[in-house]
Amino acid sequence: MGKAKEIINHTETRQFIRFCIVGGTCAIIDAIVFYIVRLFAPYQVALVSGYLISLCANYFLTIYWTFKTSPSAHNFVGIIGAHMFNLFVVRMGLMWLFVEVFEWDDSIAYIPMAIISAVTNFLVIRTVVKFSKKKSNG
Repeated sequence: MGKAKEIINHTETRQFIRFCIVGGTCAIIDAIVFYIVRLFAPYQVALVSGYLISLCANYFLTIYWTFKTSPSAHNFVGIIGAHMFNLFVVRMGLMWLFVEVFEWDDSIAYIPMAIISAVTNFLVIRTVVKFSKKKSNG
């Protein structure tokens, strides 16, 4: 039991758990918007629409709750930049690969794309927040 408590008390473990809760909530928002917009528009429009709507909630929850820091110009630019990288390189790239190259249905392709992009997003955002904390402290 001591090792489990030590893992749960570890700062990065708690951050990852909070990140997953925030990400899960925002992923649900993103998916709902994606599937609704997809009824009326191409998957690219639906992908961008869902992501941008969920990004608003994600930014504030990530700053205040996941990493327990304050908004700053550094973390705003960094986080928005990281999300734009995630949206236009990772997500759009994976959707293009799955839909256009592998010829998967976009409704199915959305699922592995969302999982892969969530992992890359955490790694990039964590790096941005750590860097912005160092810049504002030093």
